[in-house]
Order: sequence, then structure tokens, then C-alpha cells
Amino acid sequence: MKLLVNNKTINISLLDTKTAHIISKSKEFSSLISTWGEEIYFKTPIKGIKLEENARDTMDFGEIAYWVEGNSIAIGFGITRASINDEIRLVSKVNIWAKFNTKENDINFFKSIKDDTIIKFMN
Repeated sequence: MKLLVNNKTINISLLDTKTAHIISKSKEFSSLISTWGEEIYFKTPIKGIKLEENARDTMDFGEIAYWVEGNSIAIGFGITRASINDEIRLVSKVNIWAKFNTKENDINFFKSIKDDTIIKFMN
């Protein structure tokens, strides 16, 4: 799986989760990115994902989350309005379902992404 944004490909490694299993079966789609502090997220057409038992509201840079309430994929890369100190904290609990290589995709790349940028999800 991969994401394409601003002419850059982000390769995704799936984790062994229910959310990853559902997302792995989805078709390609494009969406518009929204930002919330140092987080990007985008709506998906993916249905049927429920909050998992190990859902959490903090994440590490390099993790990819599914925000159930927003029906969106989220990537946190720094401080948001919900952060305490320097943690990456999202607005609510999310399912962590994948990772990407942080050496190939540094924080500055994510900081350069603006609202309404088109992102393509490719399976």
C-alpha cells in the first residue's frame, strides 16, 4: 500500500490488526487533506471499522491511524492542540493500523503539506 501526496510516494507497512485487514481490501481513492496542528487527516470511503480495544489517543511519528469518528486516516507528526508537552496526541482514540519509514519521510515533508492538498490512497 502507498499514499501519494505532493509528488511523493509514502510506502505503508500494514500491522496485524482488524483495521489493517479492512483497509487492505479497499479500492484506490483520492481525498483532500485537512490539518490539525501537526497532524494531517483525510476522509475515506472505507466502511465497517470500529474502535479496537487497544485504540489510543497518542501515537509515534511513523504510525498511521484510523480515526473512527471522522471516518479518516490520520498521520500525526508533532504537536496538536490536544498535545501535552511534546507528545503527538490526536483529538480522540484511534486505531493504529500501519507504519511508514521515518527516514524516507521526515517531519519537514509533513509540515509542508497544506489544507486541501490532494492525497491518493493506492492499494
